[in-house]
This record gives sequence, C-alpha cells and structure tokens, in this order.
Amino acid sequence: MILGIDATNIRTGGGLTHLKEVLSNATPKQFGFEIVVIWSSQATLDKLPNFDWLDKQSHPYLNKGFLASFFFQIVMLPKMAKQKKCSVVFVPGGTFLGNFRPFVTMSQNMLPFEFKEASRFKSFSVRLRFLILFFLQSFTFKRANGIVFLTNYAFNFISKKIKLNNKKNIIIPHGISKEFLNHPKNQIDIENYSKENPFKILYVSIVTAYKHQWNVAEAVLKLHQEGFPIQLNLIGPYTNESISKLSVFLQKKENVKVINYLGSIPHKELSNFYKEADTFVFASTCENMPIILIEAMTAGLPIACSEKQPMPEVLEDAGIYFDATNSESIYNGIKQLLLDSNQRQIIATKAFEKTKNYTWKNCSNHTFQYLQNIAIQYNHYVKK
Repeated sequence: MILGIDATNIRTGGGLTHLKEVLSNATPKQFGFEIVVIWSSQATLDKLPNFDWLDKQSHPYLNKGFLASFFFQIVMLPKMAKQKKCSVVFVPGGTFLGNFRPFVTMSQNMLPFEFKEASRFKSFSVRLRFLILFFLQSFTFKRANGIVFLTNYAFNFISKKIKLNNKKNIIIPHGISKEFLNHPKNQIDIENYSKENPFKILYVSIVTAYKHQWNVAEAVLKLHQEGFPIQLNLIGPYTNESISKLSVFLQKKENVKVINYLGSIPHKELSNFYKEADTFVFASTCENMPIILIEAMTAGLPIACSEKQPMPEVLEDAGIYFDATNSESIYNGIKQLLLDSNQRQIIATKAFEKTKNYTWKNCSNHTFQYLQNIAIQYNHYVKK
C-alpha cells in the first residue's frame, strides 16, 4: 500500500511538531505501507526527516499564499494522489475539500467549535476566521472515512456539536519529547525560600484571549503582597489584543522581579525553564489536548490548573484546580500549593507517573495502524 499525507496547510507550531515526530518514529512497512508520499511547502518539507520510504512532493502553488495552497488541495492533490496510487490520504491539518477517497483527518483545534471561547477575541476578523473553520472542518469531518481525536473531551464535544457517526473514529494522543523528562524533585517548605531565592512559578503559553495570564499575574501579586517570596515567569509569544491586559501588571515598578514576561523561547530551550521551576500554572480554558500541561507533568512539577476540560481528563487527581477566569480562585489554588509541600510532592509524583504512555513512538504506531485499518476496510468495501 501507499500512504499519502496532505500537509499543505501545515507550516509551524504543534501541527509541524506532530508531523515531524510521527514520521521520525514511523516504521510504515510494519503496517503495510511501502511508500509515504507527502505534499507540502518546501519550507515544511525541509524540516521533516529524510527516509528512503518518504517521497516529499512540493509545488509552486504550495510555496505561495493560503488561497494557492487551498486551490492545490482541492483541485490538484486528489489527482496526484490517484496517480501515486495512494491507498489512503491522511490530512492532519483538519480541513480537506478534495474528492479523494478514502481520507482520514485530524482534530487539533477546539476554538472553531467552542463558540464561547472564540467570542473572547475582540477582533471581528479573528472570530470570522474561527467561524469559517467551523464550517470547513465540520464539512471535512462529516465526509471523512476516519477522524483522529486527541482526547475523549474533544471526541465527545465535537461529535455532539456536529452530530458525527463515531464508528470509525479514534482517540490517539500526541507524544512528549524526551528532553522534558525530569523526575520530581524533593519539595521543601515555603519558609526555605526568600526574596533572593524565590519560589519560581512557571506558565508557558501564548498570551491570548483564552489563556488568562493577567488573572495569574493578579493572583501572584496578591500572594507576594501577603509576604510569600514568589516569582512568576511567563513564557510564550503574544497576540496584540491580549498583551495589553498583561502589560497593566508588567508596567508597575513594584512588580519588577515578581512578574517576568520572557517572551517567546525556542522549544528546544524550554526544558531548562521547566527544570528550574518550583511549580507550574496552566490557566487555559480552551484546549484539544494540552501539550504544555503534559510537558509540565513530564518535567515532574506540582501543578495548579484550570478546571476546564480536557485538563482534568489529562491531569486527573494529580493537580490543584481553579477557575481560570477568576483571579481569586487562582490565588487560592496557588496558595494551597505554597503552604503544603507534602501535597506538592504527592501531586508532582502522580502527574509524572501519568505521562509514561505519552510517547511519540506510541502515537506514530497507533496512527499508522489506524490508517492501515481504514485503507483495508475501504478497499474491501469498494471491491465488494
């Protein structure tokens, strides 16, 4: 069999990481695929591994803008996939309007489906983009021969939202890179920290409408004013409309060294910040699969976390939960961790143990096994 991968709309971020890791850990012949053909921009293809079985295909249209890539996917890719004799096409980007069959797509973004979360954005153009994605992905999901979901929450929420038939759909979580692996360190009482050696709280995520960094900053400042020797380090890029909310706290002189916004850090350097932290806060209210949360779990950190699903599905009883939209709730959650080093030790250990199955090898094997099943089932059905 031959597997086709439509990566025409994958350029950066988590989608690129997933694709790169799945291919790097793949043994396609084990699952009946002699060749894997992948279509994408040359910039994306250059970031992917090279194997004898991997046939990288680009096109001038894929190195232009969004509309040109969209045209290629709809009109040209189906013909090329047939010419390459693909047994199935995998579309990890989530949107596919071509007529090739069978195809398997993937759900990686909840914002088009969680209207309340999308409405947090003030920009009309951003909200319109999510609405367009809702219709495009809904259309894709309903036509797909199979869908890969990342969590039970995403599986159930989207299925109910657009009335999917789930007989052939599956849940395959992402993996976590090994550089984040760090056994939980011994937790010590807050009295052992000082102004010179503060208790370091880390929050890694893009500063945007549903991440609520400003509420975390407000909670940390209140704890600092009460005398707790703490420091909040925020890492991640930002959107213009949200950075202003955080800047209110960053601009005050009395907040210097208490609230640190470090901006965007290369992914390969993030593990060092996890290792230096004493605890982790995750205040997102919209996730398909919270990769950053699992990174913190893998790093052996005690975690105070948003109570919004799918965070409790992933973290279970290995964290302290709060309402991310309420700074007082965040304050109470972090304070609980500060005052109880024994609880920190317990939840950090529990969280670390839960991450053992989040490997890219598992993700890759399960994905290829699923694609093999879809290809065999479809071709058997067509022959009948």
